[in-house]
Amino acid sequence: MQEKRLEKKILITNKLGLHARAAAKFVELTSKCKSKFLVKKGNNIVNGSSLLGLMTLAASKGTEIKIQCFGENSKNDLDKLIDLITNNFGEEKPLSENIYKEEIFRGIPVSFGFVIGNCLVMEGSDISYSKYNIPIYGIKKEKKRLDIAVEKSIDDISKIIEKIKGSRNDIYKEMKFMLEANKSIITSSSLVKDAKKRIELDLVNAEYGILEELNKHAKIFKKIKDDYLKDRFDDVRDVCKRILQNLQKKRKKYKRLKENQILVASEISPADLLSYTKTKISGLVSVLGGPEGHFAIVARSLAIPTIVGVKNFLKKVKENEKIILDGEKGLIIKNPTIQTEKFYKKKIENQKSENKKLNYFKNVVPKTRDNVEIKIEANIDNSNEAKESMKTGIDGIGLYRSEYLFMNKKRMPSENEQFDSLRKTLKYLKGKPLTIRTLDVGNDKKVPSIEKYLTKSPNPALGLRAIRLTLAYPKIFKRQISAILRASVYGNVRIMLPMVSNVSELLETKKLIQDVKDELSIKKIKVSPKQIPVGVLIETPAAALISESIARNCDFLAIGTNDLTMYTLAIDRGDEEVAKIYDPAHLSVLRLIKLSSESAEKVGIPVSVCGEMAGDTMFTSLLLGMGIRRLSMSISRILKVKQFIYNLNCKEVKKISDEILAEDDSVRINQILKSYYNKIYSSIN
Repeated sequence: MQEKRLEKKILITNKLGLHARAAAKFVELTSKCKSKFLVKKGNNIVNGSSLLGLMTLAASKGTEIKIQCFGENSKNDLDKLIDLITNNFGEEKPLSENIYKEEIFRGIPVSFGFVIGNCLVMEGSDISYSKYNIPIYGIKKEKKRLDIAVEKSIDDISKIIEKIKGSRNDIYKEMKFMLEANKSIITSSSLVKDAKKRIELDLVNAEYGILEELNKHAKIFKKIKDDYLKDRFDDVRDVCKRILQNLQKKRKKYKRLKENQILVASEISPADLLSYTKTKISGLVSVLGGPEGHFAIVARSLAIPTIVGVKNFLKKVKENEKIILDGEKGLIIKNPTIQTEKFYKKKIENQKSENKKLNYFKNVVPKTRDNVEIKIEANIDNSNEAKESMKTGIDGIGLYRSEYLFMNKKRMPSENEQFDSLRKTLKYLKGKPLTIRTLDVGNDKKVPSIEKYLTKSPNPALGLRAIRLTLAYPKIFKRQISAILRASVYGNVRIMLPMVSNVSELLETKKLIQDVKDELSIKKIKVSPKQIPVGVLIETPAAALISESIARNCDFLAIGTNDLTMYTLAIDRGDEEVAKIYDPAHLSVLRLIKLSSESAEKVGIPVSVCGEMAGDTMFTSLLLGMGIRRLSMSISRILKVKQFIYNLNCKEVKKISDEILAEDDSVRINQILKSYYNKIYSSIN
């Protein structure tokens, strides 16, 4: 019998909408049916058998949803479901009081995991202050007051660094690096100097001077497109608040954390985490902060389930109140119902079981069911992450963000500093390739040591950045290339050029690389005797459309799907107004990825994907179907992707990708993707 597809719109009319109990009844019915269900609210589509998916729709009373039903018995199955909804999920009797209290808050998930526990609300770090004017004769005294607070702040950070100095744990080494960066913001940047200028010119108190500098930097960082660099603002804010605390002689008080409590705060710094190292933290919730902030990086390293950017949560939560933290979807559920808690207890047990399964994939070569080997590489920022990534059985580093070395430094890192960092990274990789993306900064990704080379741009993301900056100021580039070539003696190095949009840029850059090689040869400085591969990061529609020409003039291609999606769809991911229509599965983006993949294959050079799509198992089958055989991703996603690959068949995913590329409707594209993803995911579990 032929499978039927039916669709019906219906209004949610029960008092509390599609809450946990109603959703549980919904799922109970759909799981008994042979048909498959998709539920749509606006642009959001979820599986009708997913309790969590239904809850995240936030379908309150009066909401219209669309239900799609697929199967031989679709009419009867859909009728049963419509009957359940029409009868308000059988809620004739008043629901328990606890149901009324259940609330869902949404944030940004930065470290995976599920936690049920009581929360400890950390004392807010906001400091009240008042702006007041000072007399001219008081300028010197006010500056001195600021100097004392600054010295005290540096001393505070130094004491924390001293506390962890002897630790051999890589996480504490990373914390030390972060705290050193905070010190550098105070000592090397213009922050304090500019605050003093405000005191002198505006005749204002030191607190106001620091806060105005903080506000100035907030505006600058908000314009930055790169998530990692944007989240460096967390460091600036942490430093300013530390200085303000010392100006007002207020010290942060840390409450005693009980075992397995969830720490909730307006913001959390790496230093705050160090104050709780003796007790096991179950989860972390921060109102402020971003996914690539130092706090988020440390939380991931410590494997603590964490959510940031949870607006209005502190106003609604009380000390010791029970919450559920969902580090997969970015949800905080306050006062969960019995059904919700039961659901998450099961997820926690499943996660423990899944972690044991994932450990199996650490030392196995990822192959599909039809024996096609897929190369898995990591995206990293520093040598510690290189060491960590090796534990997951990677084939190499597909993206090393070299700008990490330039962060939080007023002066540019010397050639030797860059060389030492690269040599250390290569040592950890033990011969596996390190793909170094050359300096990718500019008007949209400002770092202190580069700012003097930049003029104000009306549209930074389209201005002087990446390869354009490289060619405008070859001295900066040649210093970096010299460090890379010298380090090549110690391992397997590849050079990757960002933001290339035409072949002439590539040829000019390759000439600069050869010039540096010749200069080192004259100085009798050793470099690798092997030819170092030079590749291009495909990030713009222009580069994708001429990818065959680019491929003929380089050694490999990498597709940066984050920027490629942004530039193709003309969408700024940081703009909340349009971020919701940012869609890597947009047909235009998929066709550009396919074109780039085909160009590399035609010329006979390797091609990889190193954007967020590479680490998202929702897209794994699609990318493999389009001919991609090399994926580079965040360390935390490697084992899951490996596991997913083991359950795929390349011939089958080729048919899926062909079907998707032939579609016109973006909703249908996402339906096909999710349907196939659910099929594979269910076979894994």
